[in-house]
Amino acid sequence: MKIKARGIIACLALLTFLPLAQLATPSLAQSPAKSLKDDLVGHWQLVSVDIASRAPYGADPQGSMFLDAGGHFSVIVISSGDARSIAYFGTYTVNDAAKSMTMHVAGSSGGSGVGAAGRDLTRLVGLSGDQLTVQNQTTHGPGGVTLIWKKAN
Repeated sequence: MKIKARGIIACLALLTFLPLAQLATPSLAQSPAKSLKDDLVGHWQLVSVDIASRAPYGADPQGSMFLDAGGHFSVIVISSGDARSIAYFGTYTVNDAAKSMTMHVAGSSGGSGVGAAGRDLTRLVGLSGDQLTVQNQTTHGPGGVTLIWKKAN
């Protein structure tokens, strides 16, 4: 009878402490690293626009960019300089390996310009804390465009 009682007590102790030991042991199934797209999703406020080392949207351009988890975007840039304000929207895809985003423009206020409907805009993206740098793949000449955004949410 004593042996049976010791066995029951040992089983109870094991059942009590086993769940605690599992909590202290790291899981073999670690959560996957966040993708670039996960980091991009949200509302971004425009900080600056640089085109070929000029600021055609002025020293203090205003703008918002929304990227949702479903792959939809909208961009609005209000100029305080010589360039016309622009707005465009559509869908986007992300290439983690290339650290790039391709915006498939569905509609815009830009006519036949950069944000023209039906155009695909591939941009290199870089994240540093809550700051997002978006630049076209041609970083020299008249096509060199860099936009700096700050996370709004």
